[in-house]
Amino acid sequence: MSRLDKSDWLDFALAQLAENGHGALKAQTLAAGLGVTRGSFYWHFEDLAAFKRDLVAHWMDRTTEELVRAVVRDGDAEAQLRGLMRRALRSGAALERAMRAWATVDAEVAQTVAAVDWRRIRFAEQLLAALGVSEAEIGPRSRMLYWAAIGRLMMMRSEGQELSDAEIEDLAALLSR
Repeated sequence: MSRLDKSDWLDFALAQLAENGHGALKAQTLAAGLGVTRGSFYWHFEDLAAFKRDLVAHWMDRTTEELVRAVVRDGDAEAQLRGLMRRALRSGAALERAMRAWATVDAEVAQTVAAVDWRRIRFAEQLLAALGVSEAEIGPRSRMLYWAAIGRLMMMRSEGQELSDAEIEDLAALLSR
């Protein structure tokens, strides 16, 4: 096995979080899962608090900033809105549910989740503004879109409930009027 770097730990921890919840985020448990000693954990992270901060920041980058960067590459504002909706209304639910469950018992995690929520809403607002939606409608429409995406993620059985490309096109047109 090649030497692990910090991102290997963080990627594995996100997978464990999604599969087993925040209770699985222990140095010994993660080290065993990676087939290394606990010392490797402390080589990369000063302590559990530093690990948690890095993990939550890694989640934010993977689920929000990477999404924003991908959507921006989609083209003009109309294409970006459709791309955002396709990604937001079709993304996986396990990690989002696990992070939000963790946020119910950890104030620091809750603070980051709240910041991520607003970052995502603000991005949708920027797209709607670029499409010429009236200022009075931008906030309510972007929040509605976000609430729909999060609500879908919180459903325990959302398989087979995906919106088609045509349905997403129609909803994007409704939002951008």
